[in-house]
Amino acid sequence: MPRPLHDQVVVVTGASSGVGRETALLLAEHGATVVLAARNEEALRTLEAEVTRLGGTAFVRPTDVAEWPQVEGLARETVERFGRIDTWVNCAATAVYGEVHQLSAEEITRAIQVILLGQIHGMKAALDQMRPQGQGGIVNVASALAVQAVPLQAPYVAAKHGILGFAESLRMELEHERSPVTVSTLLPSSINTPLFEHARSKMGVLPQPVPPIYQPRVVADAVLHAISHPQPRMVVGGGGKMLEMVHRIAPRSAPTLVLRVGKTVQKQKTDRPDVGTDNLFTASSGPGAVEGSFGQRAKSTSVYTTVLEQHPQRIRALLAAGALLTVTALRRGRR
Repeated sequence: MPRPLHDQVVVVTGASSGVGRETALLLAEHGATVVLAARNEEALRTLEAEVTRLGGTAFVRPTDVAEWPQVEGLARETVERFGRIDTWVNCAATAVYGEVHQLSAEEITRAIQVILLGQIHGMKAALDQMRPQGQGGIVNVASALAVQAVPLQAPYVAAKHGILGFAESLRMELEHERSPVTVSTLLPSSINTPLFEHARSKMGVLPQPVPPIYQPRVVADAVLHAISHPQPRMVVGGGGKMLEMVHRIAPRSAPTLVLRVGKTVQKQKTDRPDVGTDNLFTASSGPGAVEGSFGQRAKSTSVYTTVLEQHPQRIRALLAAGALLTVTALRRGRR
């Protein structure tokens, strides 16, 4: 069983803003020791003060997750300072919006390096420390787009698919060797984080999340649940589950439904001009923030996540009941 949260040493990448920052704050409320990693040191320092004020212990380690030596150093320094890593939370991300023909090879490469390799580096660095410890958990914050693609985000979609695949393979290896190290992957719906303000846009306007939108706290709550109750995969937000179900039920028709019915090209564009600043190649600046600019449209809770996704046995029971009802109906029809 995982240690209680107040006794955990947790590394959080992407801690300067969004889900990573909110996760760190929530861990601090439980008294955890939180190692804060991101490129924006100014934002990490303001977060360090908040974590301390809330009752947690904070350690700042500026890190570019795209660079393996930096991630390896982050893991090694955490163990040297605190003796172990109980949980590693991969939250770092960036984004570039536009049609593939509009993107340069350098932009695609950088996005993949940060989003995909960044989480792979995190999983590998954590694993190298956790296997000798004989305990530990890895929580990856991926996306519902790891299951079903959308247009205008090809590098992001590819990276999130890769995170899910790598994590599943790693989890199977650990299960085969009966290792106590766990791997959980979260698949959030659209979340109101500063990602959209920090994204590089080739669309001429700033991007926006596709509704329904949820607040970062919804994902942070799910992260803490996964830390205490590891499970292989968890969809966060009913919107993400709807996307997954469309892909599962009608995989051939799903792209057309997402594009035509979902109008995902139009819904990803704001009417605000792009200001030309992003964090693709350089770190964002400023004190950092949890939320983006879409709070008035964002939901603060997800009943679906808390009632079903965090209790997989309930989903299995519903599926079994549905299968039983279907078989019963078919038998009656034959009669």
